[in-house]
Amino acid sequence: MFKNYSNFELRGIVQEILRSTSLSHANRQKLNTDLTKQINSNLASVLVKLLVQAKMGIRHLHTFMEKNGGFYTVNMEHEILKAKKFTENPLLVIDMKALHAIFSTDKRSLLCGSQFSVVEHMVDTFFKRLTDAGAELVFYYDGTLKMNDKWIANQNEKYDRMINILDGIDAEPSLKEAADKFERTILYNTCIKLKNMAKRHGKFIVSKDLKCDQALAIYATKFKALAVVTHDTDFLIFEGRWQLWHANHIDVNKLITKAYCKQVLLCTLGLQRPQMAIWATLAGNSFFKYDELVPFLSKFGPNNQKFYRLAEYVRQLPLRNGKLDDDTVHSILARVYWNRQVPPEAYEWFRQSVAFYQLDEPSKDSQQNDGDPFAHLLEDEHYVTYSILTDKPHTCTILFFDYRTSEIGNYYEIIEPIIARMAGILLYHHKEERQDVTLAIKRNHHESHSVVTVPATFPTAITPPPLIELISKDERVQASLLERKLQLWRWVCSDDLLDVEQFNTVPPAFMCTVLTLYRLRQCGAIRIFEADLLLLIAQQLSKGVFDLTLEPYPQRLNPRAFRLAFVFQNVYHHMARVAKVLGLSEEYRPMTPYDGHRFHNMYNVWTSLKVESEFQSIGDWRFYKNANST
Repeated sequence: MFKNYSNFELRGIVQEILRSTSLSHANRQKLNTDLTKQINSNLASVLVKLLVQAKMGIRHLHTFMEKNGGFYTVNMEHEILKAKKFTENPLLVIDMKALHAIFSTDKRSLLCGSQFSVVEHMVDTFFKRLTDAGAELVFYYDGTLKMNDKWIANQNEKYDRMINILDGIDAEPSLKEAADKFERTILYNTCIKLKNMAKRHGKFIVSKDLKCDQALAIYATKFKALAVVTHDTDFLIFEGRWQLWHANHIDVNKLITKAYCKQVLLCTLGLQRPQMAIWATLAGNSFFKYDELVPFLSKFGPNNQKFYRLAEYVRQLPLRNGKLDDDTVHSILARVYWNRQVPPEAYEWFRQSVAFYQLDEPSKDSQQNDGDPFAHLLEDEHYVTYSILTDKPHTCTILFFDYRTSEIGNYYEIIEPIIARMAGILLYHHKEERQDVTLAIKRNHHESHSVVTVPATFPTAITPPPLIELISKDERVQASLLERKLQLWRWVCSDDLLDVEQFNTVPPAFMCTVLTLYRLRQCGAIRIFEADLLLLIAQQLSKGVFDLTLEPYPQRLNPRAFRLAFVFQNVYHHMARVAKVLGLSEEYRPMTPYDGHRFHNMYNVWTSLKVESEFQSIGDWRFYKNANST
């Protein structure tokens, strides 16, 4: 099959497959070096090694379940109606991190930057059909995110995938060709705030004291849920009589999906429930990394046998009251690290992993937020305010920004002043305690994602209200502070807007858009006609000028427009965060007013025609025309 390829072409094939794997950058480089050395001598061994090692770091439990009849098809609506015979409102507990997969199946639209209103309607319709059938919905969101090596490695790997896709877009293929080529590597558009839509249809819970998966499983078991909706195979290990519906297989139109059968896994492995946590730990999970276990697992034979033989090993381990004693744990670790030094953290990794699968609610004494003076901020979803005041890293993820070129500026330099000024507002009355903010961010192409500290920028011409007034829900307090809050918002965007009270004539729904465009103009990231186009689309969306469902896909994507679409969305997200920090109501921070199909279709027209006549409806809001470059 490969004998007609030149060595140069084979290297290209190797590179393409490597880019599609989930290996770390270092492992990918090492594998690439090994494979390149072998290309001239033994093509067969190259391909075998590539196919085997490309899967490193991936636990094959999903595939194992498929091969062993561990899935069955469910009609979600029918299951809810059946359950109503026994309970008035059958409970569905939904893992928020799985939702993006459900609504990201249209890869062409994702590359356009998404149709936000179309996705919102799809989400609303899906949840409404579930609740109309009689279900109670509870959504779980992870509030325990920690900046660690794993988070940094994940973000670096995502950036590498983005660069690969950007290179593909630069070749200007048709949109369909690009979507087909990058189908498996296109990232979800996390600028679409699904949690805002979820809250309209059910209870929204932020897990703070436990890892989200464990907290969700405890809740589902305690309240006798009908099903858990997720794409996480960890839920196969948790005890609980709820069904396990796979989020990635949900058909939102037919309301059908695949469900895991936990009992099939138990029977196939021949294990008792207390043994499953040990088995999962030794198979590799987020506590005990797969790379640490590869030498140990390789002794159990080929991949299609290792789960069975690992189960045989676990069955032989002595349990007392369903638990392993310390001597047994140390003997397990000695075998795992045979002929290797056992890391000092390995014992804790093992114990934490096994404990993770236990469905024990945390005691009151162990809960993290007891005595935390800012804990109430989490209850009101002031997550950014909480992270800044408690000096937790403020996460700044990026989506399709190309740090290799300065054509659209430098993303870090665009948003860092926004965050520094936002921190200055919150820390203004706490200057004696701290005058900086911690960010988790990537600052340039060559530097890894990292945690950095930057000085807060404090306002001098205007005094921010104290925190209690800033977030007050009292209507009189909100009304009395509105002018000052809007002035602070303008100041965060630019000193030049501090005293431009005429800006307040912009309707609240468009203020965030205009401030975003002003900041992008000031940084030289966007041209006037591009800013006009984005503002016009925002206005058209609010007026329902066009039928979103009939807006065709563009034939191909302009590389600059592709980058610009995502820069706008990311910076808009930060401007909306400022509005939330200032306690401004939701009318000032609506969902991102963007439609990817419309933007790219009109961009291609506007680059070749004079369209000043289109500006009449937005003429009074184009404050960015006079933005001074920084």
